[in-house]
Amino acid sequence: MTRILVIALAATTLVTPDVTGSWRGTLTPDGRDAGPALLILKQEGNAVTGTVGPDENARHPISKGKVENDTVAFEVETPGGVMKFALKQKDDELTGDVTRERDGQQQTAKLAVKRTK
Repeated sequence: MTRILVIALAATTLVTPDVTGSWRGTLTPDGRDAGPALLILKQEGNAVTGTVGPDENARHPISKGKVENDTVAFEVETPGGVMKFALKQKDDELTGDVTRERDGQQQTAKLAVKRTK
């Protein structure tokens, strides 16, 4: 019985970290200067919702958001096309790649944000 309890407790420690909160940092498109980034995320189970943009006044809603282990993925529809985010969480930091196809060309950027709340 004790062995089962230890295994059950070990399994619960593998629960996905919660990404709920405000995250601020930079978005750096390839070949361009970094700009501000603001993510406001809410996680329920493995689903993620929220908004993304440069600041509080220019945000776009997240779709297809999901968390699996330390990976966070979602899409954001912008006037320039759909941006796809593939991020890794380590403690209170999210880092990773953002891609978008625009005018038939693939555009990429790096995102690095830290949780502020």
